[in-house]
Amino acid sequence: MQAYRIESVHAISGTLTLVVKWRDGVEDVVDMTPVIQRSAPLRHLENHDLFSEVEVIDWGCAVGWRGDLGYGADTLHEQIRQQNMKAAG
Repeated sequence: MQAYRIESVHAISGTLTLVVKWRDGVEDVVDMTPVIQRSAPLRHLENHDLFSEVEVIDWGCAVGWRGDLGYGADTLHEQIRQQNMKAAG
């Protein structure tokens, strides 16, 4: 399995959507709403101000927020793949 690494990340203002740039130069957009709603520890991220504080952590292996909230790069990449499959129909 390929290990995915994140170059940069930012939140789209007023949403629970991230723009992720991978180290290979590819840029993806991912709606984190379903993930946040399914995960009790991540529910704090429904606060858009907190969500917007996203940053790359662990040398590109994850994204994180204050309060030790994090989401791994490989899991994030899989979330993007699944959303793209649903969008393709």
